[in-house]
Order: sequence, then C-alpha cells, then structure tokens
Amino acid sequence: MTLIVVGAWAFAALLLLAALYRCVFGVAQWLPARDAGPAIPPDRLRRFAVVVPAHDEELLIGELIGSLQSVEYPRDHLEIWVIADNCSDQTAARARALGVRVAERSDRAQRGKGYALRWMIERLDLAGFDAVALFDADNLVDPDFFTVMNRELARGGRCLQGYYGISNPGDSRLTRLMAVTYVMKNELFYAGKARLGLSVLLLGTGMVFAREVIASNGWGAVTIGEDLEQSFELLERGESIRFVLGARIRAQEAATLRQGYAQRQRWSSGRHVLYRRARRAIALGIRRRSLTLIDAGLELLLPTYSKLMNQSLAALLVAVLLRGRAPGLLPAVLLSLAYQAGEIAVALRRMRAGPAFLASLAFAPVFLAWKAVIDLLALIGFRRQLWARTVRHRGGQ
Repeated sequence: MTLIVVGAWAFAALLLLAALYRCVFGVAQWLPARDAGPAIPPDRLRRFAVVVPAHDEELLIGELIGSLQSVEYPRDHLEIWVIADNCSDQTAARARALGVRVAERSDRAQRGKGYALRWMIERLDLAGFDAVALFDADNLVDPDFFTVMNRELARGGRCLQGYYGISNPGDSRLTRLMAVTYVMKNELFYAGKARLGLSVLLLGTGMVFAREVIASNGWGAVTIGEDLEQSFELLERGESIRFVLGARIRAQEAATLRQGYAQRQRWSSGRHVLYRRARRAIALGIRRRSLTLIDAGLELLLPTYSKLMNQSLAALLVAVLLRGRAPGLLPAVLLSLAYQAGEIAVALRRMRAGPAFLASLAFAPVFLAWKAVIDLLALIGFRRQLWARTVRHRGGQ
C-alpha cells in the first residue's frame, strides 16, 4: 500500500506541475505587450508565396481561395499555389478555375502533408519573394492577416505563427466545446508565451517564414506530426517561432466525433512520435543554456488540455479511495482541477459565450471519454504512422 500511496503522490505532483506550467503563461498574458521593434516603413510591402497543400479538398478549397483573394493586401504581392496532392477529385480544376497556380503531385508511397510541402518548397523559385505563408485547405484567412505578418517581418520576425481559431463554432456541441479550447490555447497559453518572449510550437497552418529561413532550411518534416517536427528543426538551428495574436486564420472543426476521429488520432499520434525529439530538445537546451529549447520540449511532453483533465479526474478517484491513508492528496488534485476550471471560465468570458456555448460543457464527459480512448491507442502505437485526411463538411452539417 505504501508504494501505491507514493505513486499516487508522484502522479499528483506531476499534474500540479503541468497545471502550474500553464498557469505561468495564463498569468503572463495579462502583462503589457513587449516592444516588438519599430513600426513598419510604409514603402516596404513584402511579397508572399502562399502555399496550400490539398488532398481531395474540392469541397472547401474555393472558400479558402476566396478569403485569400479578398485580403486587404496588394494582390500582386501574393502568389497563391495549391498543391493538389494525390487527389482523386476536382481540387486541381476548382483551384485553377479560381485563378490560382496549381502544382499536381502524385506519389502514393510518400503520402501526407509534410511530403507535399517538402516537394513544393523544393520547386518554388524563392528569389521573387520575401516570405512563404502556409495554410490548410479548410482555412479562412482574416483580411488583415498579411498586413499584420508584414509588420512582424519588418520587426525582425523570421518564423511566425498566427492565431489558429475555428470557422464553424456554432455547428454542433462538439464545435462549441472545441471553440473554448482554441481560445485557451491562443489567448491564454500562446499569448502568455509571447508576453514572456518565448517561442511557440507551430500549429500546422497560419505559418509565415522569411525567405532566408526557407531557403536555408527547406521543409524537412515528414512525420505524421510534421508541424511539431518542423518546430524542433527550426528551434535546434537557433530560430525562434513568434506567436502573432493579431494575424488570424480560422479552420473547420469536425462537427461530430466520427468526423473528428482521423484528425485527433493523427494529432495524438504525432505527439507520441516526437516524444524522443522533445527529450532531445530539453537535453540540448540544458547544454546550450537555452530556455527556448527546454520550454519547447516541455510543452510537447506535458499533457494536452483533454489529457490533463482525464488524468486529473483519474487522480481524483484515486485520491478519494486513499483519503484515509493520504489525506493531503485530495486537496492537491483538486487544486489542479481548480486551475483547469479557471482556464475554462476565463476563456468563456473572453468569448462572451452565450447559453449554447455554456450548455456545450455538458458534452465534455463524452468528449473526454472519446479522447481518452484515442490517447490510449496512440500510446500503444495503434496506426501511429498512418496518415488519414480529415472529413470535410459544409457549415451546419
């Protein structure tokens, strides 16, 4: 029984540390913004190569292209490329009909977004551009995205990650619930990191890289977690990834658990694939005395929002069962849960959430149970290297 109590205390301590880690940035996001440098000169508008990897995306590719063509930035300073990657539908034809450039790729052996990006970037003539912007095919890009990113590039930014939100928050209980977590990730966690001058990890879309970064590093990440892998590639080379709160894109969130399975399975597996890389980053950060590398490794190794909640609830059950032998264990676990509840409350307030969003919290137990199964399958390696596309749908479906 003593070993069980010691193990329970060790687990509770890890949960508290994970909550404290998030708390540091949740508090930091209230700090005054750091001075990012001088204002952009009015005569320096940078040219962007806009790259969109797309696999069977005829349903939504037109909406993305429309949003890109409607941004408040000179049209002749954007060159839009769609990678029709192993497509069996009309993605390429639809994109061409809307007046953008299309590169068709067919390689059944090397499938996935990372391979498509590497293939395209190797073929891009970067000489005519100042930066490369990457988006997913289900995105909508805010009108001032490139104006904001242009300013950040002028201030010395080389690797930039924009705000990644949801385009269809009102579609279902699931999308409303996920909208809360996206606010937590962007406005509490990543905004806090930005306030402290720390790097973030790439989110897979809404990314901008200065030409020099792409020219020297290319795109080397081809695992199922290509965005996280590319993050570590850049950070280990001494780059920093700056979070840009004001440059926003929105992506379609799955409206049902069935639609969302492939995406969540890929994300969870991608993290597990890169755990060794994260530990290496921490070790390298200690040797180099680089807080950026240490923090990046910790961010990947520590539990996600849903996993921390699931683990905390499991620890709560254990604490109740052991309350006679470990009386201090229950308050420790409740403290972790209290912070997580506080994050949710702040996010709901930040969103000015209405009754429908508040009611969606009742769906959380179902989502958490579903996500626990996915995380368990990822832990044991089930379909870990399999890339599968996310099912798309029209709004309201």
